[in-house]
Amino acid sequence: MEWITTQLNTAGETFVGLALPMLFTSTVLTGLVLLVESVLRARVRAGLRYWLVLCVLAYLVLTPLFSLSPPSTHWLAGQGAPNARTHVWGPCAAYAEGVPHPVAEPQEDPDLSLTPASHTQVPAGESSPAGTSPAPPPRPLTRPSQTMTAGAGEQPRTLTWQGMAFLLWAIGATFMGGVLLYRAWTACRRLDHTRAANHLMNDILIYCRRRMGLRAPIRLRVGAEGTAPVVCGLINPVIVVPCNLAPTLGSRHLRDVLFHELAHVKRHDLWINLAQNVVQVLYFYNPLLLIVNAVIRRLREEAADETVLDTLGDVDPAYTQRLAEVATLAAKPPAPSLNLIAVA
Repeated sequence: MEWITTQLNTAGETFVGLALPMLFTSTVLTGLVLLVESVLRARVRAGLRYWLVLCVLAYLVLTPLFSLSPPSTHWLAGQGAPNARTHVWGPCAAYAEGVPHPVAEPQEDPDLSLTPASHTQVPAGESSPAGTSPAPPPRPLTRPSQTMTAGAGEQPRTLTWQGMAFLLWAIGATFMGGVLLYRAWTACRRLDHTRAANHLMNDILIYCRRRMGLRAPIRLRVGAEGTAPVVCGLINPVIVVPCNLAPTLGSRHLRDVLFHELAHVKRHDLWINLAQNVVQVLYFYNPLLLIVNAVIRRLREEAADETVLDTLGDVDPAYTQRLAEVATLAAKPPAPSLNLIAVA
């Protein structure tokens, strides 16, 4: 139990020493990035502003990686300067490589320094020579073990507030990660209840995929009536559209929806969406991350529309209007579990 407490305290010191400065710097960085994004909103394309806001996520991901493996510190000690490293999971003490640990030389006990005469054994039955005193009886050479007496009188270690903070963070991150996995599993179950698209819809998908320059196979599924179109799947993307989309609005609206969802696949937005969810789990205690993720989702949709218009090569003023009509038709937003693995 004491070993667990020691490790929690050590990990807590590392966690607090990293989390508190990052909470401050990420707050400043978030405010600065959002301010710059709002200023450049009418002047710069959404794709560039999208990558600008992603710098906040990159900072939150890369900073702990570099902090847990710091570069070696070179001591200016002439030739053969050793490298000092610090353990994270061990005692908070630095050690130097290449420097032999000093070995304590055995000290001679003055009480055990005997004269040559004292080493002379006198046979039994004979008296000692004149002028010499009998040899004292040998003293035991055993001493109390330092390992047995080192911890005597010390108070048992208690959990510090840093260790408690790390323990609460670990419990919260584990719980949030479990919820994330459960909701992703539920979303995959929802996809099993959709049905395959007909030949006409698949032909439109093949046409849109070729126009977008995508060669990977992408499936098209038909979901429940009134649901919002989404694309999900990291390796094998699947587009899910409501069953009343084409019969109600026509094939032109279906084509625009497929272009929009294929733009997300082309831009690798599904992988970034996964990174957002993972970072949200690890930094669940940072409320500003919710604002950053909301801005990223908004810019993602705008950047996807820009990708569609750039790929088609013509500016269709009715494209945005048709997508708005599809959004009106889809009265039901995607399920919360589907948002974890899908992009609308």
